Amino acid sequence: MKKIFFFIVVMSFSNLFAQSDFRFFINNIDLPVSNRGVLGDTPLASNPHNPGKYDSIGFMYSGGFFLSGKDGDSIWTNAMAAESRIEDYLPGKVGPDTANPLNRVYTIYSTGPDFGESWQNWKDAVSLGALFYDGDNDGIYNPVDLNGNSVWDTNEDRPDLLGDLTAWCVYNDGKMSNLRMFKNISPKGIEIHQTLFAYGLNISGPTKDIIFIRYRIINTGIVSSQFDSVYFSANADPDLGFYADDLVGCDTLLNLGYAYNSGDDPDYGINPPAMAIPLLQGPIAYISNETFIDNNSNNVYDKGIDIPTDTATSNNGWLIGSKSYPGAKNLCMTSFMHHKYKPLTPGTSSIARNYMMGRLGEGSYIDPCDWSLGSVMGGVNCNDVNSIFPYSGDPITEQGWINVYPTDYRIMVNTGPFKLKTNEPMDFWIAYIVGRGTDSLNSLLKVLDISTFAHDFYKTNFSNIAVGVENENYPSVIEEFRLLQNYPNPFNPSTTIEFALPVSSKIKVKVYNLLGQTIKVLYDGTKDAGYYKFNWNSDDVNGNNSVSSGVYFYELSASGIDGREFNQMKKMILIK
Repeated sequence: MKKIFFFIVVMSFSNLFAQSDFRFFINNIDLPVSNRGVLGDTPLASNPHNPGKYDSIGFMYSGGFFLSGKDGDSIWTNAMAAESRIEDYLPGKVGPDTANPLNRVYTIYSTGPDFGESWQNWKDAVSLGALFYDGDNDGIYNPVDLNGNSVWDTNEDRPDLLGDLTAWCVYNDGKMSNLRMFKNISPKGIEIHQTLFAYGLNISGPTKDIIFIRYRIINTGIVSSQFDSVYFSANADPDLGFYADDLVGCDTLLNLGYAYNSGDDPDYGINPPAMAIPLLQGPIAYISNETFIDNNSNNVYDKGIDIPTDTATSNNGWLIGSKSYPGAKNLCMTSFMHHKYKPLTPGTSSIARNYMMGRLGEGSYIDPCDWSLGSVMGGVNCNDVNSIFPYSGDPITEQGWINVYPTDYRIMVNTGPFKLKTNEPMDFWIAYIVGRGTDSLNSLLKVLDISTFAHDFYKTNFSNIAVGVENENYPSVIEEFRLLQNYPNPFNPSTTIEFALPVSSKIKVKVYNLLGQTIKVLYDGTKDAGYYKFNWNSDDVNGNNSVSSGVYFYELSASGIDGREFNQMKKMILIK
């Protein structure tokens, strides 16, 4: 009831649709945001520091990002990482007018009236670069009720609204070098358009534990027409209740970093939450002879000359739509790193860049076989562990590389390299996810399961809110192959695997263990178009004894009669 009351209060004050600091609180996550790119640790009312909260208790002190690249032979790094006292961005677009009153956080609620005051004030946001749906196709944002029915129709303009609450602002890296933590770095003319959206009304399930975040990064070209070898890092300081008892890790299949509690917590009690930051959409990268066949050997994708072998996608929601980039791909999480406050001191921009590349501050790589903060468990050979993904093992089953030293960590989910060309925006989608279960490890399981839902929801271009929710109402027309997350997950001893076929297809449904060995073939044959469910009972494995607790994978391979091919694998967890 407390959260519903807050929502009603917010809706009664019209001046809350545009302000320098805003309390983003419509679902289970309470996250202050600023017009400078700070998430958490933002002044609200009389309190100068406000962490992100879950169940009215802090889960994250502050969040933001790091950005680093090359300007010719010169390396630069900047960030909005308030927890490390690195704040290189100023409100507004690139230029001197950082005090412009339009440089605010603009918000839109789904419950607000169509064509109402917030829709009209979105004109100011559009003047600063915000997206909008151009219903009348004239290139101008003008939200007018053309037929007078007081309801938005598809031939009418409207704001770029996603979810039940959308918040947008723009900021730039204009802080002068003598005022920065990294004092040798000057502004590079970079603008970032930040969008947050979330659901919180008339829904149930995992969506209430997610805030989606889009970073649109723009090189305005006033310093360089192109920055090379650029890396982006989603950065956060998780404080799950008491700040000094957290553990961290990463999941390379889900492209995320996470934090969870080492046990009971003084603030949360016996069931502290976990949090995760999945990278849902990485940067677009053209890679010669990987994403395209470089017929003229110039290391540049030339349409009509080179042959694309991959295609990148940029999703912008059901209103704006998606855009495809043949000859490119979206980069995944390319490394994960944790750090503390003290190593990031003035003049140490190279340390931050090394972190973004999965290295220690001085440039060396972690040795998983000799690392005091982690241990390789469960019979896994430490020499086989990828050092740029610290703690990529499974703490539930204690297999692989696990963080064993709880303390106050900052986490960095990294991706790159890519190029930032003048006026060619690069969009990133991440999410802040918090889950709370029956104990600290169960909370981690829950947050990983929610992250799977977030990935599936992103793949629908944020158009099918029911994806990943049990007992969903399936559409009558199936347009694409889909493999859903199993449920329940974790499970004991059986679980249900669902998938959809748009056409008659020859399929295989298989279950693998961590070593990649096939332990069960659920189906090998032909199925007509439709929705299907298979049950896997872990006590029945090809006529042998039951399998033990641990991580398993299930895979759908399909060859449609129309020539389409599909192959996807998902992770599931068995706990006995």
